[in-house]
Amino acid sequence: MIRVICVRHGETEWNRTHRLQGQSEVALADSGTRQAQAAGLYVRGQQPTAGYVSPLKRTHATFAEFGLGFDPVKEPRLIEQNLGTWEGMKTAAAKSDYTAEYAAWKKGHGTPPGGEDPTAVVARMKAAFFAIVRSAATLDPTPSVDTDYALRTVVIVSHGTSTKALLEGLGLIDRSQVISLTAAAISVIDVPLHGGPLSSSLPKGGASITGGPEAEAGIIRDLTDEQIQSYAKLRMYNLAPEVLAAVRP
Repeated sequence: MIRVICVRHGETEWNRTHRLQGQSEVALADSGTRQAQAAGLYVRGQQPTAGYVSPLKRTHATFAEFGLGFDPVKEPRLIEQNLGTWEGMKTAAAKSDYTAEYAAWKKGHGTPPGGEDPTAVVARMKAAFFAIVRSAATLDPTPSVDTDYALRTVVIVSHGTSTKALLEGLGLIDRSQVISLTAAAISVIDVPLHGGPLSSSLPKGGASITGGPEAEAGIIRDLTDEQIQSYAKLRMYNLAPEVLAAVRP
């Protein structure tokens, strides 16, 4: 089974002052660095062996705080939605000056003035996800703290709107019915290699593949986009790093 840990970048100064960022380059605030460090407690425990970040520096800086000992791959398709003329604007101003457009955008089907169509965001995020899942064929399975079998685990650091677009595009959430992802929040997608049941009462949770790791790798390489989407399961949504910091030993 493949596990994909999706992390939103840590808080920036624009987040702190309630300004819309989009694809603007904004550095992590000190609070964002601390959030990334707290998120790293969970990420390290899952023992990922590959990582991916968007081209924006705040995702690289967040990944660096995980302390994984390897560098991530820059994946351009993981970038945040381009917000056009809204970038740098106070959120309150966008809500008041573009009431209908802002409401539609928050629900996932509105395009900011001069910005990127949300369907394009969904398409590129899904394409990146499918490629990342298939690339897990080259990874060695590692033990997981919450399963009794090893997983091929990767971590993605992206952005709030683009991550929600991915989850909705995979059919895992309804953006109009969930809260926004908080800074450095963790969401986890598991991708079994079949569409059958998964259960703690089944051997290896129903995720075992006859033939061992090499046979499993071949199945992963041959997965179609449609299979990956139908197999994907949302294991966790929006785990705030403050929760992890609170239980730090």
